[in-house]
Amino acid sequence: MAINFLNSVNLNQNELIKARIENQPNNTAAGTGVEGQLYYDTTLDVLKVWANGSWVEVGGGVISLTTNNSTFINLANVGTAANPSLTASLNATGTPSSSTFLRGDNTWSTIAQYTSWSLAGDTGTTQTVSSGDTVSIVGGTAISTVASATDTITINHASITRTDTTSTASPAFGATFTAVDSVSSNAQGHITALNLKTVTLPTPVNPTITLTGDVTGSGTTSIATTIASGAVEFSMVDPAAVITSSEGIPGNDNDVTLPTSAAVKAYVDASVAGGLIYQGGYNAATNTPNLDTPPTIAGIKKGWTYTVTADGTFFTEQVRVGDVLIAEIDAPTTLADWTTVQNNIDLASLTQVGIGNVNAGTGISVSYSNGTATVSANATSTTGTIAAGSLSGTVNHTFGINTMVQTIDSTGETVFCDVSRTSTTVVATVSAVQANPITILVQKIG
Repeated sequence: MAINFLNSVNLNQNELIKARIENQPNNTAAGTGVEGQLYYDTTLDVLKVWANGSWVEVGGGVISLTTNNSTFINLANVGTAANPSLTASLNATGTPSSSTFLRGDNTWSTIAQYTSWSLAGDTGTTQTVSSGDTVSIVGGTAISTVASATDTITINHASITRTDTTSTASPAFGATFTAVDSVSSNAQGHITALNLKTVTLPTPVNPTITLTGDVTGSGTTSIATTIASGAVEFSMVDPAAVITSSEGIPGNDNDVTLPTSAAVKAYVDASVAGGLIYQGGYNAATNTPNLDTPPTIAGIKKGWTYTVTADGTFFTEQVRVGDVLIAEIDAPTTLADWTTVQNNIDLASLTQVGIGNVNAGTGISVSYSNGTATVSANATSTTGTIAAGSLSGTVNHTFGINTMVQTIDSTGETVFCDVSRTSTTVVATVSAVQANPITILVQKIG
């Protein structure tokens, strides 16, 4: 049974792979179509389309062909109207051959031959080179030429050898010698000039070096070195110098001053103030040690921590074994001065009171009010109708937009309509009215 689509199907420019057009033996079997409808005629083995009120062969009919000449081209039709055969030919004047070419004026013509050309240099007499003459390219000073295959002339510059000489000298103070100061060259890299400079060595000066300063003792010492009219000073820091922190604790690795025990205690107390300091167990049944009504332990500090070892009350609050009590201030006297960490609450069971919740399930909803959970069943489906002769039908619901929609005709066959959803409605439409009503079934997902 074919699937019944009551609206157009949009493939969004995707391929229809391995699809087959409806097969019928003739126009009568195909019946009356609508504009653009296709079927394949299995008797004639042709594809047909409904066009202008009848079935016509796709690509069929008589082709009417007209031929026209254009610039330089003659186009002749030597076939029939049903089977045309076209021949194109040039209409240029003259005779085409291996020694002619087609000019822009549509004429076959030969290539003009030259008779002579001129050869000239920077100097000398211009030469006339006639057809058949040979031109020679000859080398000159430090230049040679080589003729080779593929009509090539290679011009070579002769190698130039440089001869170097060496010499030594040991001039005394105040003596002179000549050095190359600069070299000039032309654009071709040839040296054109040298600048020779005479250098005179200076007369030596014997400087006086004097060291002054105390190199013993303590504190900061210095050594001053005087060279001629300049001076260089070096300083040493006394290793006994001490840098201390604000807490009285030495602040570097080279200190020789030791802090007092009171300074160490004050530094440690300030560093750990407010941290958790475990003090042991607390029996809530006997209030041992005495932490409330009022506490008798002197000097309870912020951060002191106790573990409940027996059930009881702590400042009228129920505490149980495993709970942790943490002092929030020094000398606490009320429940607000403590933090109680519950440690014995487990998951609830049939017989155990504890932590638990109620989750909604399929078709079930849960609401909470004043600590009470209310469980109720939810509707999961509802229906509507596209009445016979109508183009659409609407179903109102409370399922949200995540719904599954089916449309079914009066015989129970699934049909495909155009469906649109919102969070509260489903609208199904058809492109043509139907003789029987269509049921719209809306079912909640999840």
